[in-house]
Amino acid sequence: MMEHRIPDMARAMAEIGSGLLALPLDELPDIAAVQVITCWPERLAVRLQLSMVGLGDRVDALIAWADALPEPAAAGRECEDYIRLEVSGLVGGVRITVWAHLRGPDLNDTACFLSLPLDDETHRLSLARLRALARHRAERVDA
Repeated sequence: MMEHRIPDMARAMAEIGSGLLALPLDELPDIAAVQVITCWPERLAVRLQLSMVGLGDRVDALIAWADALPEPAAAGRECEDYIRLEVSGLVGGVRITVWAHLRGPDLNDTACFLSLPLDDETHRLSLARLRALARHRAERVDA
């Protein structure tokens, strides 16, 4: 059964690669992992996990990706010991989602700022809210 899926997966990877190459990859923050999705609800999608950069830098890195993606959207999910933030856009028919987890001593402050419900569900965020979070976090560091 798997041998029939290998050509389909290879075609999907080529399509995703073409979509990613349309972005200014040299100017974007590094990614650590790539997950290719070829099933419902997206026909074809890729999830990119940001590399482990400093805690404050993760929000800035997500904003950099959002600025590069066409028609970007943001979302967040608060869990007990982390907040997952993601940005996504559609490139050449491929849904690209870039995500990172926020953890650490400033987690409560970030959770209060974002006001996400603690329900382990993903909720839409405005990009303006994500940018405001980056400014808020930078101000806390500078203070």
